[in-house]
Amino acid sequence: MSISSRLLPTVIIADSHEDERCLLKSILEMKGCCILEASDGQQAFDLALQSHPNLLLIDLKLPIVSGFTVIRRMQRLTRLRQTPIIAMSVDKPISHQKLALAAGCAAYLNKPIELAELDLLLGRLLPFSLIELPSVLVH
Repeated sequence: MSISSRLLPTVIIADSHEDERCLLKSILEMKGCCILEASDGQQAFDLALQSHPNLLLIDLKLPIVSGFTVIRRMQRLTRLRQTPIIAMSVDKPISHQKLALAAGCAAYLNKPIELAELDLLLGRLLPFSLIELPSVLVH
């Protein structure tokens, strides 16, 4: 990570689906974020330890270590406890949302993700002004 990219908000995108990570990465880079990617929960946790991100966007169903486990591990560490976390899931049961928020997440997004909803959360959770994007769906 270069010095100039460290001045940008750093976001970890943790999702086992490469196409979904790529789409979210494109969207967040257009908004001025430096993106780190993880395809499993262990990678996400390791990246968080190394980079101290401004935001973690994490799917709850990840291989190796689940998104829920990553969230709980981060909440136990003082240096990561304040990192805002947005949990994502294709499953829509209200129990997932309640569990994610109770575990310490700042927000929960159902997949497919509505960009307008993502924009609102980014504006609230990241330290920069956002570029307005057209509303499209992220599957």
